[in-house]
Amino acid sequence: MYKIQYVQKLFKLLLAIDLVLISYIPATVQANSSTNRQPNNTSQPIERKPRNIPKLNRTRRPNKKRRDFVYFRQPQRQGTPQGTRPAGSRNGCVVSEEIPLTALVPVTKKTDGRQLRWGLTTKEYPTFWFYVPYELKSLKNVKFSLRNRQNHTIYETQLQLASAPGVIQVSLPPRAPSLEVGKWYQYYLFIDVNCTNDGFSRKKVARAWVKREAMASGFQTQLERISPRQRGLFYAENGIWYDAIASFAQLKYAPGINPEWLQMLESGGLGKIKSVPVNQN
Repeated sequence: MYKIQYVQKLFKLLLAIDLVLISYIPATVQANSSTNRQPNNTSQPIERKPRNIPKLNRTRRPNKKRRDFVYFRQPQRQGTPQGTRPAGSRNGCVVSEEIPLTALVPVTKKTDGRQLRWGLTTKEYPTFWFYVPYELKSLKNVKFSLRNRQNHTIYETQLQLASAPGVIQVSLPPRAPSLEVGKWYQYYLFIDVNCTNDGFSRKKVARAWVKREAMASGFQTQLERISPRQRGLFYAENGIWYDAIASFAQLKYAPGINPEWLQMLESGGLGKIKSVPVNQN
């Protein structure tokens, strides 16, 4: 009799425990389901950290890791001016190479035969580069001219070259009008060449376009903290031709071989000029 009562009490206890567990499980499942659905609630905005992007419509940042190859990334042609038809070559002039007088800027060729040399800069007073193929004794007059898009001259100066043939640089001085952001300018190098000493000079000209792009405030400070090579790589990847080639030109004068200068010209379609010496005029 005692054993029967004990079994009955044990059975009632187990049944009570089962009822408690059954009533608890739905509440637990409902809580877990509510927790799992919470990230899918589109009414709750997701916070994202703001990104500091330079004002160049590009997101590439200076990279301090060394790379072995320079590649210039030509930007899209947005609002670029019209090109010009290449002038025919004239014989009878002594030159050091078969390459004509050239502005060191990538050339875009159109289907109608026109050529457009253009590049970007972030500088108020950029530096321009030219290849001069003539011997120094043949140069009678060398003039640099900067004009706006309406072909109005805004700066002009006579140049005295210390050596030729070779690559020369022409830096826009602070006394000249600074380039305005978002505007196109065309620049020229005029040279009077007398190859026969007969008093008759032939006028040669090289021209190209430049446009200044804006850079985010404070970003220029970051570029000044890295080496000229790293700056050149950053500018090349972002399509800023004039700043990139100026950065690599600083390495050109250093002892030894400068592959960055050579690769920059090669990637810009100027491979024939890559082995020409750079003259400090």
